[in-house]
Amino acid sequence: MHEFRSKLQKQMSRKVSTEPIKRLNIELPLSEYKALEAYCQSRQETKRQVIRSFIRRLNSRTDKKLG
Repeated sequence: MHEFRSKLQKQMSRKVSTEPIKRLNIELPLSEYKALEAYCQSRQETKRQVIRSFIRRLNSRTDKKLG
């Protein structure tokens, strides 16, 4: 049982950020939501992963323009 529990914990672990966490809720038209779902399924990523990746790209573009 202990082995199963440690495997499960490894699968569920996430990186812990030292930054404060903010929650984002958005409203989308159904067509946009379906487009996001289709994109996520094709990439085999969660909506959270896709949105966070997009935001990180925005940050890197901003850094390049400022630098």
